[in-house]
This record gives sequence, C-alpha cells and structure tokens, in this order.
Amino acid sequence: MPHALVVDDDANAAATLAELVANEGFTTAPANSLQEARRQMAFQRPDVVLLDLMLPDGSGMELFQDIESRTITEIILITGHASLETSIEAFRLGAADYLVKPINVKHLKSILARVARPSDLKAEINSLRGELRDLGRFGKLIGRSAAMQKVYDQIARVAPTGVTVLVVGESGTGKELVAETVHSLSRRRKQHFLAVNCGAISPQLIESEMFGHEKGSFTGANRQHMGYFERTHEGTLFLDEITEMPQDLQVKLLRVLETGTFMRVGSDQQ
Repeated sequence: MPHALVVDDDANAAATLAELVANEGFTTAPANSLQEARRQMAFQRPDVVLLDLMLPDGSGMELFQDIESRTITEIILITGHASLETSIEAFRLGAADYLVKPINVKHLKSILARVARPSDLKAEINSLRGELRDLGRFGKLIGRSAAMQKVYDQIARVAPTGVTVLVVGESGTGKELVAETVHSLSRRRKQHFLAVNCGAISPQLIESEMFGHEKGSFTGANRQHMGYFERTHEGTLFLDEITEMPQDLQVKLLRVLETGTFMRVGSDQQ
C-alpha cells in the first residue's frame, strides 16, 4: 500500500486531508512543520508528499532539497492561492501537481490516482535509467552531459504517471524523441503514440481533427469522424507547435487537459 505524508501548518486541515488520502488507499502520516516532516520522512519514505507552502519554520519549497530518490517520491504542493509564478516554480522543482485551498476533493482524487504508480514499473524505470546512463543513452536520446542527465531524470519522473507533460525546447532539440521516450517507459507503451504538427493543419479543420465530428455537423461531414484524442485513448498524443493552434481552440484544449473530457464537433455529449 503506498504511503503519503501530509504536511500542513494547520493540524486540523492536515488530519482532514490525511483522512481523504487514506480513503484512496494510502497509509498516511501528518506533519505540521518542516522539522516534523523531515522526522516522518526519516522514519518512513513516502510515495507521495502533500506539501503546504506556508509552514511555521520555513517554506514548503525547502523540503524539495531534502527528498532523495525523487523518481520514487511524488510531491503535490498545496497553496492558499494559485499564481503563475508558484506553479512554474513548483513544476520546475519537480512537483507532480499542486492543489489550491480549499481542497477540491474530486481534483485530489484525480491527482492521487495519477501518482500512485505501480512499484514494479518504478523499479523497472530506475534499473533501466542506471543501465542506460552508463551507455550514455536513454531510450532514443543520446548524451552524457549534466543537462542530458537532468532530462533523463525528468523523463523517469513523469513516465510512470498519467500527468500531462509540457516539453519545451528550440527547434531540432528532440522534443518528439523525448515524448516517444516518455511513452515507451509508461503504462501506455502498448497503445498508440501519435505525433501531430498543429501548424500543418488547416485552421478550418483542426478542431475536427483534434476532437472529431458527428455526421452532418458541417458541410461535407458525411460520416462520424474520430479525432486524435479518441484515436490515442489510453495511448500518448504529442502535440507539436501548439502555439500555431488558433487561440479559441487553445482554450478548448486547456479544458481537455483540465477535465479529461471533450465533445466532438456537432455533439452535445462529452
């Protein structure tokens, strides 16, 4: 059974959150300060840490530096107010996700379901990472530099989870190779991997290509069409050049990423 450490300066809030997490199949331990969190981590290494940013003896960010084997332990940040700066810093440091108070229970359950990954897959990835590092390669990626080792670490962290991954880099740096490597190390590896260049699709057709459409939904729609999201269900969809996508469609894409649901063009069913 996976173990979760709940760190919050409010003892009642920590106890309530620990109970919610326990209901999702975790053993739990509460902590109300950095010192107590460190003591709990020394006693039992957690699979997941739910970490409040505001603690009486420092910032929750400090605990990132104390967590070893970070491909094993997932961190979910908890904050009283969301900000772009906080979210960017959290993900830069390696957080799996973050929650905003008051906690949305449905969102919490969704995150816990993603990060509670099977131990055998963890072990397989850690073993593979060690072996391939010695050879200077990781999946289809090649390199021994510190920068590449950091990329390998990030891939190893996200591959076993179901989180959405943003891959950033200059043209030609191998973003699609990173996506393929994430897919090959994930639980979705036996399903489809599809790479789509958003800039190569007509703005008039891209919504239909992404989400599909119903028969008769527009002129020329002579049959029902499955979009990229349906075709890669349980697989991996890599969207390249997303900034070339029309802005109104970017809003719809954001909703898909936030809720995991979408509607075909011409349909009122999710």
